[in-house]
Amino acid sequence: MNADRIERSLWQDLTACGAVQGEYAATLRTPWPIRLLMGAAGWLGALFFQLFLVGSVFAATRGNGPAMITTGGMMIGGAVILYRVAGAGSGRIALGQFALAASLGGQGMAIFGAAQALGGEWLVDRAAFWLGVAAFEAVLYAIVPNRLHRFVVALGAWTALAFALNIALAGARLHAWVVLPWSLGWLVPLACAAVTVFVLMENMLAARGQHGRWEPLADATLLFALAAALLVTGATHPLAVVFDGHDAPRLPAPWLAGVLTGAVLLAFALAECWRLHADMRVSGGVVVVTIAFAALMVMAPAVAAGVLAMALALRRGSLPWLGLGIAAVVLGFVWYYGSLQWTLLAKSATLVAAGALLLTARAVLPRVSRTEVPA
Repeated sequence: MNADRIERSLWQDLTACGAVQGEYAATLRTPWPIRLLMGAAGWLGALFFQLFLVGSVFAATRGNGPAMITTGGMMIGGAVILYRVAGAGSGRIALGQFALAASLGGQGMAIFGAAQALGGEWLVDRAAFWLGVAAFEAVLYAIVPNRLHRFVVALGAWTALAFALNIALAGARLHAWVVLPWSLGWLVPLACAAVTVFVLMENMLAARGQHGRWEPLADATLLFALAAALLVTGATHPLAVVFDGHDAPRLPAPWLAGVLTGAVLLAFALAECWRLHADMRVSGGVVVVTIAFAALMVMAPAVAAGVLAMALALRRGSLPWLGLGIAAVVLGFVWYYGSLQWTLLAKSATLVAAGALLLTARAVLPRVSRTEVPA
């Protein structure tokens, strides 16, 4: 009811401005328990369908890569048709969930079949294979216009890209886990930068009618960035140098992700100061606080990424993004405090300094912004 009142009030305001015409038509919303049951029915139907498919087609095509690719392609094609039918049908929730499950099953069968056709299981340990998987997911993102499907395949594309980069940098499968903070250390700031660009261009995308196309990608990119930042914060191992001489590449300093993520946070802070026409004193104070905070949290990129997510969420008024940012900050602090790279004294001093910095900024910056500049 509250949402209906807000929409009615907004419609009346737009009508008064002459932007729209006609009477307000209330949006019919299906109650969430009904949506939950219909979605569960769709997944249940897809589960039985794919169990039948595994018991019949997959058993017959096992080891036959081209046949598995063909079957997976047919499942994906069927999912695309179901999505188009579900767009206007009364059972669109169940059909949409059935289509999502069928598409995921088809993707798995097609990818496994491609691995079989191109050389077997050894191909999974090659970066080129996962780059191909990422490209495959990108194509599905383009051809299937469903929002949830786009979110899932975009997350799959980022995950495949992470696998590819980690395999390329590891050099040896035995030490791939050692390289994980280094490989994700490049992808975390890249994903953060991509999300920041989306937020800065969001108004332009909405004006061009492209917002719905790119928003699922932004959601998936933010989720990947925060999850990867948490892995980097908790997985950086102090004994990684022990393995450098045994077929694994020599790793650089583990603060790569923190430095680059802090740079993205600083860039967004400067962009916001420019957008809000902040004076030089306020802008300078924001820059100093951002740099100092990023330097303190350089070994905890999850905290910097979470703060960036919160800032982006406040800029675009997104409660889900704000919740993800808060969760990342809390978990980032916990994981950083439980890590083994630093002594307990060093970690405690870092956290105390970060808290004191933010409290000081909270007390000083509002006073600076309220100070009138003499003419």
